[in-house]
Amino acid sequence: MKVALKVAYLGDRYCGFQRQPGLRTVESVIRDALLRIGVANGDFCYAGRTDRGVSALGQVIDFWIDDERGHLAFPRVINGFLPSDVWAWARAVAPVGFSARWSALWREYRYFLFSPDLDLGSVRAASEHLVGTHDFRNFSTSKVDTIRRIISIDVNERGGIVMFDIRADGFLWNMVRRIVGALELIGIGEKPVGWIRELLDPSTPHGAPTAPPEGLMLMDVGYSGLEWVEDRYTKQRISRVLISEARRRAAMSCVVQEMLWRMR
Repeated sequence: MKVALKVAYLGDRYCGFQRQPGLRTVESVIRDALLRIGVANGDFCYAGRTDRGVSALGQVIDFWIDDERGHLAFPRVINGFLPSDVWAWARAVAPVGFSARWSALWREYRYFLFSPDLDLGSVRAASEHLVGTHDFRNFSTSKVDTIRRIISIDVNERGGIVMFDIRADGFLWNMVRRIVGALELIGIGEKPVGWIRELLDPSTPHGAPTAPPEGLMLMDVGYSGLEWVEDRYTKQRISRVLISEARRRAAMSCVVQEMLWRMR
């Protein structure tokens, strides 16, 4: 049988998602867990790579497992073999021919930016130019096959944190981080709103700056025909871990912000 799982992880302790020799990655720890429940070679397909420091809420993987071992392919079982910052939390039985990567209709990322002085009006006006099908060569390190379709961009603010929600049929390497980097320069007044149109012209001889990876999270991936079953018990356990992690990180954030305030 083929099984699909939704996977969440905190990416700051990993060298990205994709397996790399001698490095700890999210793929490598998931592979080890699947090996232990009997998935052949631990092999699986995934919806998208994330870079070093990038987190995920809705990464999707799929794999084949023998029917007689199917009872092991559930979040609470697999989580017993995963580290404390990687979790499976929803499951679906996938049809033959399903691929977490190639069957995806869209992917959505959220970027969290601490920039309390950002002009949201300018940022939103600029972001409207990005919606639709464009050549995003200047928003990536990729230089071939750079045409993508952005379905929507929403920009909102919460407690001094600006959130960029970007949904597209696919993303280039560093595309979201470079979009945020460009929009931030517009929001702080270093670049005009029309600069975005220049960047969408592939003949423009410069690219957008790249925002840091830590603020980026893969939120969700869209498919047709999958019926996800969330594991409520697992979500409760994850919530307890995240509460403890949030307290620790919030305290450190307060330390940094206090230092920043004192230095002004």
